[in-house]
Amino acid sequence: MTESETDVLGAFEANNRWIIENFEELKKQYNNQWVAVLNKDLVDQDQDLRKLVKRLKAELSNVYNEIAIEYVTSEEIGMVPSNFLWP
Repeated sequence: MTESETDVLGAFEANNRWIIENFEELKKQYNNQWVAVLNKDLVDQDQDLRKLVKRLKAELSNVYNEIAIEYVTSEEIGMVPSNFLWP
């Protein structure tokens, strides 16, 4: 892995960690929406993932790989069983 790839991965992981650490607050304001975080800052959100990704790629293409995107919901989401086979 090159140094620039390591930097991108580190930035992505930091943004993902920020989402996890701030998830409760995000649920209050962005429930049932996709959120995008860059540099530990919310940069965009939308209920439609495709629209969000399209905007992010158009506006932030040079740092798109560093952006963490997560669906925020207050609903319980079950885990997929480990023996589940995709069709």
